[in-house]
Amino acid sequence: MQLFVHITNRVDTIGPLMKKLMEAGIKGATTVDCKGMLSAISESNVEPPPIFGSLREFLNPTQESGKMLFIALKDEDVPVVKDIIHEVNGSLKLPNTGVLFTLPIMGWEGVSHK
Repeated sequence: MQLFVHITNRVDTIGPLMKKLMEAGIKGATTVDCKGMLSAISESNVEPPPIFGSLREFLNPTQESGKMLFIALKDEDVPVVKDIIHEVNGSLKLPNTGVLFTLPIMGWEGVSHK
């Protein structure tokens, strides 16, 4: 089992992504709002380290929060979900498309895994 995590600031892709996941038989996905460290610092009253001060001009203060997608998957379903994300988002090598990674799940409770 793997915890599949996809983080993107392209919130407009989440609906189509969820639809394609359902069509592929992938269930149990959860999304949460999130924001990056630079956005959080720019919104706070905390004085950032000097390196962040120069980066502030590149931030988009009107940008919506991003989305983080979590799915507990069987190992064999990971490539299916990766393909769907690439189909909806395009290449994650392009700027502002997102990131994905998996973490091994060593144990769980509360949900059956049929």
